[in-house]
Amino acid sequence: MSRLAERITDLSLKDDLQEAIDDALRTCGGDPRTAIGALILGQRSLQEAYADRISAGYVRRDLFK
Repeated sequence: MSRLAERITDLSLKDDLQEAIDDALRTCGGDPRTAIGALILGQRSLQEAYADRISAGYVRRDLFK
């Protein structure tokens, strides 16, 4: 995960969505493309981390075959 993605995913969880958005943008110097990119990278890293921890026994296989 990039350092910027880490900084954004480490922001405190807030009940006020607008305030959380402002924090993410402020962390990225006000650039919305950078903020979105960092959030996507952070989300991807979290998904990969969880995928490694999920037991194959809990994953349905061949669901649509």
